[in-house]
Amino acid sequence: MKYILLALASLLVGCGTLPPDSMLLGGDMLDTAPKSSQELRHPEWGNATTPARASVKGSMGQSRTNSYHSLQSFLVKNGVDYEVLPGNHVMVKLKDTIKFNTGSANVAPESSYWLDMMGRYLASEPGIDIVIDGHTDNTGGQKLNDNLSIKRAQAVKQTLVSNNVSMNAIFTRGYGEYVPACTNKTTAGKACNRRVEVLFIVSNN
Repeated sequence: MKYILLALASLLVGCGTLPPDSMLLGGDMLDTAPKSSQELRHPEWGNATTPARASVKGSMGQSRTNSYHSLQSFLVKNGVDYEVLPGNHVMVKLKDTIKFNTGSANVAPESSYWLDMMGRYLASEPGIDIVIDGHTDNTGGQKLNDNLSIKRAQAVKQTLVSNNVSMNAIFTRGYGEYVPACTNKTTAGKACNRRVEVLFIVSNN
């Protein structure tokens, strides 16, 4: 019995040396812990963002400014489908892509109208940067497709610049045939992959 009491006493003394919960959790960790499954899936929840004036916070803490609301209204009004990507900045990716014919860097006629319309809008919105990603199908060699994807992205950039969008707000990238959106085993799939994707990065100000 004596030994049992000594063991219990040593356990109680050991418990008394533990730091308080707040020290174990880093002070205010409970206040900044993810509050939803969306935040849990994206670890950026721990990174504080700088509030912007006239802004509303998105689910990931992004600053949704007047530029964002203007862009959202424009896309909805013109029936352009889009998604807001997770991250510390508002990034709006268009689901509609700009199409091209096989081996061509000329924008297909069905994409020209809405690209011009987009350019006229963006010329009036200096708070939005544009990222243009060029892609190809797997027709032809890899080196040819690498160059073709860059030319397609540059062709879209030139169309926007011709509509008075600032050249400094546009960034182009070429991915060749390496990031297909559809299968390259069918004619329809190849047509799907001959594309340029457009992403908007909205200023926090």
